[in-house]
Amino acid sequence: MRKPFRTTTSFLSSMSLCGRILLGLSAATTATFALAPVALAAPKASKSIAVRIEGPNADDIREDILSIVPETLGVVEPGAFSKALKSAGQAKPVGDTLVSKAQRKKAIDRIRKAGKAAKAEGVIYGVSRTNKKKKKEVHLVYVDENAGDLAVDSAVPLSGSREDRKKALEELLGPTLAQIAPPPAAADDKAKGEGDGEGEGDGEDSDGGDEAKDGGGEEKDEGDSGTGDKGGKRKKNEIGSALFSVELGVEFIGRWFDYSDPRTQNLRPYSVFGQPAISVSGELYPLASTDIAVLKGLGITAGYAQALGLNSAVGGGDPISTTYQRINLGLRERLSLGEKSVLGISAGLRFLTFEIDAPADLARTVPNVSYTLFRAGLDGRFPVGPVALGLGAEYILPLSSGPVYERFTGASVQGIGALAGVMIPVATGIEARLLVEYARFFSSFQPEQGDPYIAGGAIDQYLGLRLAGAYVY
Repeated sequence: MRKPFRTTTSFLSSMSLCGRILLGLSAATTATFALAPVALAAPKASKSIAVRIEGPNADDIREDILSIVPETLGVVEPGAFSKALKSAGQAKPVGDTLVSKAQRKKAIDRIRKAGKAAKAEGVIYGVSRTNKKKKKEVHLVYVDENAGDLAVDSAVPLSGSREDRKKALEELLGPTLAQIAPPPAAADDKAKGEGDGEGEGDGEDSDGGDEAKDGGGEEKDEGDSGTGDKGGKRKKNEIGSALFSVELGVEFIGRWFDYSDPRTQNLRPYSVFGQPAISVSGELYPLASTDIAVLKGLGITAGYAQALGLNSAVGGGDPISTTYQRINLGLRERLSLGEKSVLGISAGLRFLTFEIDAPADLARTVPNVSYTLFRAGLDGRFPVGPVALGLGAEYILPLSSGPVYERFTGASVQGIGALAGVMIPVATGIEARLLVEYARFFSSFQPEQGDPYIAGGAIDQYLGLRLAGAYVY
């Protein structure tokens, strides 16, 4: 058998090139931090509540509750309250125990303890369930620091439209929320500054207060339209509700191509590993700010990767220019699992090219491919402490495969892929990612007597180790 191809790019030169690229990415990230907007201080009189819902459609119900929370009342971050709840001894869901007045005392005490630990004025706790009459409802309680009767302890039906549900939630929770919410800061300041005036001045104060109130209402509407923490149709800078995300990174690629049961001497294997490539990808969810059930999670995905300075050679021969290129285009449906976990269902096309620009005498033996691939798969993102783990798998169907397979009679090619990685938050909307991506194509041939190329099949494997930075909006 003839000598296999190998890469001629040294590992040290690869690392040097990677270092220069990473320095450029670091400078870009530094510039991003320098241009980040300054966070506004919270009002002096700010108060907060915690909101937690269990059961089916919990996220949607929580969003509906947040939409009626007064703008002067803060909401405790869900992860912080979950941690406080576990520390208070309530690691498992409360479930139907919340409805039973005879059985829920311990659970209520733990919720109250968690609310105090999270520095919340009170906790709106709900369980989405099907009651004994086979009707869907969410039973809600409001737990504050007082150990007496609960200010809210009732169910809201989940039948009917979402607007009907919001109206029922407003009727049940509105009076309690209004009682604990601080007054608008602008109205308070105006009353303090002008409250000593004459009767005519008092009338102006009243009008001014109305204007401040109206202005506050407009601000809340703007938050509802896209990025508010309370009642928004999506949460800004969170992967589960992002409008778009962009990733830029450096990837170290590897390829291994070999034949099974080779019978002729013109079958040349190939291997390379550690070759640097530049990688860019993104996702766009144009309807993320809507309430359309399926379409708000439907996104467009795209990605591109290109090897830098890749050459190949036989033994100690002259280097031969080699091209590695990968293009991804597709659709992805994003589904929320709980508060932070996300499941993705994707399908699309991948164009994968690996071509060695060999002279005529070698061109008939090199394993050049030009795949057009249909791919479909699942991926998930799961929080683990301060970081998130990403896992994915896909089935790959080659629609066309390229020159190396055209040499063989009855070539049949299939493929699979896998992805794993760690995402580390760096700043609001910015994270570092370490990802490993693998693809494997396995083929079988049906050679006939007298064919110039005879083998039982081939294995074509690709591995990418990617270090990247991403921005999520």
